[in-house]
Amino acid sequence: MRVVNQWGYGLLELLIGLSVSLMVMLAALSMMTSASVTQTRLDAKTNLSLELSRLLTMMESDIRRAGLCYQCGETAAFQVDQHLILIDDTGSNNQGQCIRFAYQQTGVVPQLDAGKDDVKGFRFDADNQAIEIYENHDDTSNWTCQSGYWRDISSRNIVIDNLTFERKEVSTSNHRTVTALTITLSAALKEAPHTQESLSRTLVLRNTMRQL
Repeated sequence: MRVVNQWGYGLLELLIGLSVSLMVMLAALSMMTSASVTQTRLDAKTNLSLELSRLLTMMESDIRRAGLCYQCGETAAFQVDQHLILIDDTGSNNQGQCIRFAYQQTGVVPQLDAGKDDVKGFRFDADNQAIEIYENHDDTSNWTCQSGYWRDISSRNIVIDNLTFERKEVSTSNHRTVTALTITLSAALKEAPHTQESLSRTLVLRNTMRQL
């Protein structure tokens, strides 16, 4: 009867095998960690973009109504210093960080003056790095960019770096003035300042003005 010698793995072979296995596991773990970090950054970027888009959409839907007045004809009741959009409280400014406008909020009958619920506005609060909306349901006497009747509408999770409004007015052949407004907004995540985003939109107001 022939005896066959059977040999197992030696210590050196076991150590080499363990080392190779460990390196493979570390490489796989590193890839998983890198993928997880990348996905977290993408999610943060997406959430920031969605929040900026929400703010822009909110402002845009309100601003498009500037100058609206039911059956008012050519009345200037809802114009601000001979403009549909007033920037930084100055008629000659075409660019700034605060806008005021008005439109008929309630009712379908003509109005000669803008009421307390008709006056609107958005501004950039540089001190608190936030976007604010004008809100005063008592009267219109404090309807200015410098008053204290402004409320923060931006998310607590982001820091607003900048908000600018740029107005462009174009005269038409039928003696009307068409107003376009470009809104540029940039922000960063409060918990991850390196995650930044900037968005810009240009809108044309539905209402026009008769040239004086």
